[in-house]
Formats: sequence, C-alpha cells, structure tokens
Amino acid sequence: MIPPDIPPEFSSTRLLLRRYRPEDSAAYFQMLQANQEHLREFLPSLWQEVQNEADVATVLRQLAAEWDARNLFIFGVWEKESGSYVGELYLANPDWQVPCVELGYFLVKDKTGRGYATEAARAMIQFAFEQLKVNRIDLQCAADNLASQRVAERCGFTLEGRQRQRQRKKDGKLVDRLWYGLLHNEYAWPENH
Repeated sequence: MIPPDIPPEFSSTRLLLRRYRPEDSAAYFQMLQANQEHLREFLPSLWQEVQNEADVATVLRQLAAEWDARNLFIFGVWEKESGSYVGELYLANPDWQVPCVELGYFLVKDKTGRGYATEAARAMIQFAFEQLKVNRIDLQCAADNLASQRVAERCGFTLEGRQRQRQRKKDGKLVDRLWYGLLHNEYAWPENH
C-alpha cells in the first residue's frame, strides 16, 4: 500500500533531514561545484549535466514530481546546530507490493568522518519502516566503497550478494557490486522507540 501522507522532514540527534525546497537551488548548486570531484562516482548523470542554479531548480521540480508520484524520496541533510549542508539520502525504487525500497546516500567531502552517514542512515531506516511501512530496505554499493560498506554493517544490513564486475566506474574500471538487505523484524530499534 502506498502511504498517503509522508512527512517532509524529520531529525536525528545532530541532523535535520528534509525534502528539498525550491529555495535550496542556490545552495545545492554551490555544493555541486565545491564537491564535483568528490561526488563524481555517486551522482546520476542528471546532476552532472547541471550548469547553473536554474538547472538545479529544474531538477528539484522533477524530484518533487517523483516524490508526489511516490517513486523517489530525496532528503537533504543539514547539521541542526550550524545549519550547514551535510549531504543527501534517498529512498528509491519502491515496490509497494512487498513493500520495499532502496536506500542511498552521499556526504559532502568536508562532512565525512564524523559519523553523519551512519546517523542519517539510521534515521532514514526508521523513517522508512515507520512512515512508509516497508518490510524491507535494500542498499547497494561498489565493492571498493569501504565507507558505504561500513555504514551498511553499522546499520544492521546483511550482505546478501556480490555481483562480479557489475558496475562501471567513471574511469572505465569494472568493479563488483554488493547487495545488502534489512528486514523490518531484524532492525535494532532505538530505545526511545
């Protein structure tokens, strides 16, 4: 069953996760410019073609339409204390018959190494189970992305498979893709739940 109402924001201890707004265009464009090399492997071609703030605004409108159609839920992540941008998490590829979604994320370069990815992923997992009422969350990453593997493991995901030479990196190199899964009944709920 597709959830009728999905909250546009929620938070964790240190982070605010919220749906992008039209007024985020300028800040998002600046983030793309500052993190182009860092995010090169992770951003879809849609974002790599962005040339200015107007392009960002167009993409954000497309993402809003995907949200409204219940196909893709993208949340920007900000530090609560400073208000600075941390990164992005998304729930994609829903199968409402199961129901399940896929979790993905990235952090800007200067916010890595602080535990933000794990904290934000845990908040998003709880959101997916509680708000979207999914039974399963998938996560995939390149086998050479050790940081994403650690986030998946810290969040309780189980490694379910490895597809050999399944992903082509931007430099042309083929790497294995790892598939993780987390079931609702396996999730270690926070004590305040």
